[in-house]
Amino acid sequence: MVSGNGTSTTAPKRRFRRSGHAYGEIEELLSGVERKGLCLDMPAGKGVNYEGIRNAGFTPVEADLYPGRAGPPEAWRVKMDFVGRLPFLDRAFASVLCSEGIEHHPAQTDLVREFHRILAPGGSLLITTPNTLNLRARWSIACNGHYSYRNGEVSEVSQFWEAPDGTGTFVGHAHMIDFFELRFILKTNGFEIVEVTTAKYSSSSVMLLPLMYVPVWVATRRLLRKYVSKHPQIYRELWEGALSKELLLGKKLIVLARKVG
Repeated sequence: MVSGNGTSTTAPKRRFRRSGHAYGEIEELLSGVERKGLCLDMPAGKGVNYEGIRNAGFTPVEADLYPGRAGPPEAWRVKMDFVGRLPFLDRAFASVLCSEGIEHHPAQTDLVREFHRILAPGGSLLITTPNTLNLRARWSIACNGHYSYRNGEVSEVSQFWEAPDGTGTFVGHAHMIDFFELRFILKTNGFEIVEVTTAKYSSSSVMLLPLMYVPVWVATRRLLRKYVSKHPQIYRELWEGALSKELLLGKKLIVLARKVG
């Protein structure tokens, strides 16, 4: 696990499990957040993180286009589309969880600005999204221009997904975002990064490690060399993030940030 100041902390043990969900990592990261209160879970989906949010000491607010599926019957549900202004007051939440949502959003900077608006000072923002910097994704991009061999190509056919209630469609993974881009948006919109981690390792990335590590190391060094003398702190954050085992091998990109200012 890589912290925002370039240091490493103890990360949960990774397993090569079939499921790529980050339930345990989400609960663990939220448990370590000092400020508790309301936590907006958006998009909530089927409410798979509801219990983890509660176990971490927060009161979940489940928001989704289809909120009827989110959490147990007593869950606090809000029907909403996260494109545009969010229907919440300024500084209403102690935390926001956006799990597997930002890659569906066409204006990610606007979304992060809305998160900043609805978070209380010092509030936490936890984002999970597919990791497009792992070695398997980099190999796929080099071969076919897309982060995945098997699915997810961006077209007007593949990226409109059937709504769970059968009433229409919604946009799929048409707006993928990597560590560099997400870090930039967070840093320039009032957040500091606390942790960068993953949920599981990709076996394909592990097998590619002996082949790709040295070329990736050299290319990353060349990309970031301009920061070495003038901006050593930025260099250290980018270098240790991009070459961490979490991002080289992990299937998920998980970023915990804190609202500042």
